[in-house]
Amino acid sequence: MNVQFDETQEMLRTAAREFLAESSTPKLVREMRKDEHGFSHDLWKAMAELGWQGLALPDRCGGSGMGFLDLCLLVEEMGRACLPSPFISTVAGCGLALADIGGEVADQWASDIASGQAVIVPALDGGPNSEGHHVLPTASSNGTDFVLNGTHLFVPYAGEACQFLCAAAESVQGEVRLFVLPSDTAGLTLTPLKGKADEPSFRLDLVDVHVDGAACVAAGETARAVMAATVLRMDIARCCDIVGALGWVLDDTVTYANERKQFGQTIGSFQSLQHYCADMHVMLDGLRTSAYFAAWQLGEGLDASRSGAIACAYAHRTVPQIVAIAHQIHGAMGVTEEHDLHLYTTRAIPSAHRILPLQDYLDAVIAP
Repeated sequence: MNVQFDETQEMLRTAAREFLAESSTPKLVREMRKDEHGFSHDLWKAMAELGWQGLALPDRCGGSGMGFLDLCLLVEEMGRACLPSPFISTVAGCGLALADIGGEVADQWASDIASGQAVIVPALDGGPNSEGHHVLPTASSNGTDFVLNGTHLFVPYAGEACQFLCAAAESVQGEVRLFVLPSDTAGLTLTPLKGKADEPSFRLDLVDVHVDGAACVAAGETARAVMAATVLRMDIARCCDIVGALGWVLDDTVTYANERKQFGQTIGSFQSLQHYCADMHVMLDGLRTSAYFAAWQLGEGLDASRSGAIACAYAHRTVPQIVAIAHQIHGAMGVTEEHDLHLYTTRAIPSAHRILPLQDYLDAVIAP
């Protein structure tokens, strides 16, 4: 991996930071967290005009054909600006998944994502059955069509999606299929889920949902491979988003320590606080490097499952530590919701970013 970014990548980062500094202000972030939509549609359109949604999509889908690392550098700047949007789920998740699948139907939806016309989110997690086991919805054959029944939990921005990339299985251990499912399909219902996450999340229930056979864009091993790649891409992108958020936290904390005075001098002159800030920097650098490496591997077509798991596991470890130090240095004002640090704390916590439990990633790291 070349650790030096090229001129195009540096221009992308600079342009994104300047645009988001003006467009994604703390005031907007607070407003969107209370808004029923969860993000600004006007800002989403402006991002599409800049070509962000199509940045890593191939030319045939109306994209720019840039690499996954380039996309993650852009996502990092979104995290730094605490941008509320379905970008990771729609672009890093569904957009690249549909481009991988290919074909007329999948390519058309990927093109609609690139143009900013479509918000498509993944429904891949499944839900508990009557026995408490986590399973995908069932897809029963009905001639050339299918009937879907079941539940998907934690579907992000589902209330604003026009389509879902929905996974279902013919039985508990049967063939997995991926469907592009319209949000207004009869029998599909959404229930908002309450939580600490900074993005709206929903429960998606399917009751006797009849789906045309043409809506099935992948099946069997192809569908399983696409699902695994989609989850991995979103995990790595979320790590880069967290890196951006923690970058702001570190900068803000250092600035505060250099301005806040106690005992007639700035608290940043105290050696113990200098050590705290140095620890934050070292931990953030480790997370940034591991996330970049995983993004580079994936973009080069290499197996990034282990490096992605390492980045996610490290995020689990470092995010609480970095955030705790930041709040400690800020003192009482740092724990108030009125301070911007609160926005970034809820942004950076891995559980709020739908990253899997730590043990899942540790198991992946040590797997043969």
